[in-house]
Amino acid sequence: MSSIKDVLANQSFFSPYTEQLKTTLEAFRKRITEVEAEAKKYKSLSETLEAYPRFLSKEVNVKVSPRAIVKAQVVHTNEIYTSIGDGYVIQQSAYNAARMAERKAKSMY
Repeated sequence: MSSIKDVLANQSFFSPYTEQLKTTLEAFRKRITEVEAEAKKYKSLSETLEAYPRFLSKEVNVKVSPRAIVKAQVVHTNEIYTSIGDGYVIQQSAYNAARMAERKAKSMY
């Protein structure tokens, strides 16, 4: 009968668990990178939304297809339509939309 020290010294006993642990750890690292990128997008959105109320209208480039970009003008820059999930959209001020984006970014951490 082998002792616990013999089992712990035998690395082949742990090799299946080690590989599984490495795979899981790599998946977690990948997901952390994705979440950090998503949070950075929300932070950028928040900063953009804070700038919109400063203008009556704003010129923007709108991507209408993978190869076509059209110049457009945003009027009513303080009115933002925000998706709240399950296909529901609400209209709110740019200030409230910016705060919502900030809360979303903070909740990701």
